[in-house]
Amino acid sequence: MIRGILFDLDGTLIALRADGSAFRREASAELRRSGFQVDDISHISGRNYVQDLLDMARSQIDQGLVKDDFSKVKERTYRALDSLEMGWIEGSHPLPGAMDALSAIRASRGDSVKLAILTNSGRPATRYAMERFGFGKYLDRTFTRDDLPVMKPRPEGVKAALKVLSVTPEEAVFVGDSRVDILAAKGAGVRMVSVPTGGYDLATLRKDGPDHEVSSLAELDGLLATLR
Repeated sequence: MIRGILFDLDGTLIALRADGSAFRREASAELRRSGFQVDDISHISGRNYVQDLLDMARSQIDQGLVKDDFSKVKERTYRALDSLEMGWIEGSHPLPGAMDALSAIRASRGDSVKLAILTNSGRPATRYAMERFGFGKYLDRTFTRDDLPVMKPRPEGVKAALKVLSVTPEEAVFVGDSRVDILAAKGAGVRMVSVPTGGYDLATLRKDGPDHEVSSLAELDGLLATLR
């Protein structure tokens, strides 16, 4: 029985003209200012996410290469990213069918299911989107990078969110538009529903093996009705 549904935000519920390269450059610049060897990090094959940069920063602290408090390093990096996100979020808008999908799920399932956002975005941008577009009336919780131990594609954030919601991985579904969503969900043992509303088409998303797919959010409630 499905008792919890986690939604990505950017590219899944809202259209956001975010620049992933700029995001990584800003994180790299902040870490470099703190004395980390970011050039070595940013060119390692397969390490393409902000969380990878933070993982390497922690490693450099643990090795004694940089003397700093990792929690403070992470906070400074996140605040640097907030400024970018707040510029992008002002030009965002709900994706077609997003509000209808949330409304339909809530209407058909009532309080028997927990609905939550789980996003790599920070609190300021996420709060702005929730208040501006009114998603909050359908949601039980919102989990940003500031609320979780790590960012996607690491799965620990998904596990932490489910613990707060009192939902087991077997009872949960993650709905998202990107490969980081798929990797995080699969790593946490959660069923993944991919939707090509962001920067990836279904053919690309299938390469990472989502459990289910829908061509649009309008199909989501119908798919959920078939899942146990």
